[in-house]
Amino acid sequence: MARQYDNIIFDLGDVLFHWDASTVTALPKKTIRAMMNTTIWLDYERGFLSPGQAHKLLATELKTTPELVAESLEQAQLTLRPDAEMTDLILKLAAARTRSGQAKVRILGLSNIAKDHFIGIQKIQFPWHLFDRIFTSCDTGMRKPDLCIYQHLIKETGIDPARTIFLDDRVENIFAARSLGLRGEVVGRLGPERSQLVRLLTNLLLPDDTIIRAEGFLRSRAGNHLSEFEGKDVSFRDNFSQLLLWELTGMEELVYLTWPSRPSPEVSSASSPVDTISNPDSAVELLLDESPSSSFPKVKPATTSSPFWNYFSSQPVLTTNTFPADADTTSIAYLSLPEQHLSSVVPPSEAMAAMAANTSADGIIQVYFSSSRPHTCPVVCVNVLRFFNKFSSTPVETDDRLKPTVDFVINSLANRAYVHGSRYYVPEAFLYFAALFYNECKGSSPGLWGRLDEHMNGALLERLRVSAAGNAAALAMRVRACQVVGLGRQVARGDFEELLGLQRGEDGGWPAGWFCRMGRTGDSIGNRGLTTGMVWRVLRDWS
Repeated sequence: MARQYDNIIFDLGDVLFHWDASTVTALPKKTIRAMMNTTIWLDYERGFLSPGQAHKLLATELKTTPELVAESLEQAQLTLRPDAEMTDLILKLAAARTRSGQAKVRILGLSNIAKDHFIGIQKIQFPWHLFDRIFTSCDTGMRKPDLCIYQHLIKETGIDPARTIFLDDRVENIFAARSLGLRGEVVGRLGPERSQLVRLLTNLLLPDDTIIRAEGFLRSRAGNHLSEFEGKDVSFRDNFSQLLLWELTGMEELVYLTWPSRPSPEVSSASSPVDTISNPDSAVELLLDESPSSSFPKVKPATTSSPFWNYFSSQPVLTTNTFPADADTTSIAYLSLPEQHLSSVVPPSEAMAAMAANTSADGIIQVYFSSSRPHTCPVVCVNVLRFFNKFSSTPVETDDRLKPTVDFVINSLANRAYVHGSRYYVPEAFLYFAALFYNECKGSSPGLWGRLDEHMNGALLERLRVSAAGNAAALAMRVRACQVVGLGRQVARGDFEELLGLQRGEDGGWPAGWFCRMGRTGDSIGNRGLTTGMVWRVLRDWS
């Protein structure tokens, strides 16, 4: 991912350093706050008054003694401690300068501070030598939020404001910086939001590190990217997330799979897809024999008794003990598997015939190859249509068998039927797979593409205005959907940067979030590997 910012400007107090007001006993905290809002204090910070002059004038203003003013300021100075996360960010930026081909990020400071206080703070152990320059109110005679001090810094350094991040704890200082084109960010108190901001800054300034760490996470857990339920200490193996992860990354070594069997022609007759090919008792069975087989690729060559794909790769959890194969996972499998692996599964024509014969009373293709689970889902329908679009010799838009399913998908998009999600998916999943379909059918089914084109961009733009509540999977799907349809990084900037801020510092991966759910219980499901793989792909494609 190309870097957007070349410079970062730090405020000192409450950004790089913290002080403990509880240990200042010479004057009450309220008095100290009042003192720092007087015009005398502003002149003191501009260097217009010596410490002695300032202490005397402040004492008169606050009806106290110069000695108590001086003592309170000295006590405050002694409590100053560097911010660990910001210090670590500076060290990372400096370390990146030594790498071959790595452009330098300039590290600057801008602070309202009196001269004696600046001298004192520089005695604290801190990587001061890594700053390219520090601008202070006491040296310039100017102070924030007056525009002149920002303009002075820009002129002196020659920085491009549009490629510069400015950090401060005061809103008025950020406002002034933004008015001149800098990207200003308010740094709040210690806590999760502050930590998330630091992660975002790291990823904006060191994008190469971001993608390297993401890939490191994916490879470190290769073959063990388990899915999980939101709010439950339950993890499990599933084929669906692994197929999507494989397609997104192209890294076969990351995934595990339980492959369907490839039955003989007389068993796999498409004339009776529900009762013969996949009855309700086609439970997933993870075989322990993983010896090499010429008929399967190297990823987990275990098989199930069905010729079609099952969502679960291991024993089903939080549902019935037996679980049928489904059109969704089957479609995703054919869409995700590299061509050399297609000989390991039944021909696409057989799978398409079984799906086309397994419809609801409305003629819409159903989710499961099981007469006991008569469900439809618009997201599943999108993936089925994508499957047909790729493998059928008949264009989707002219295949009469698919017309009810096509109309269902188009109407769901046009009327925003997905806004509350479906039985099995969050709203973002519909838009993500619809975006893929939109992109894939432009050449093969131009009429259908035109119907999608009437609504696709508008639907995505509307969804970007809805909070994803920190759901990393939903954010990733939204951003990737925008990327696929060509909306561009700036359109999805808010979601994209929220996503960058969610990368975990300890391992480089993203939280699982949730994108689908169990139909019977409504429990939400996510997969850290899949979410990280999707972000990795976004970063790679926006290089």
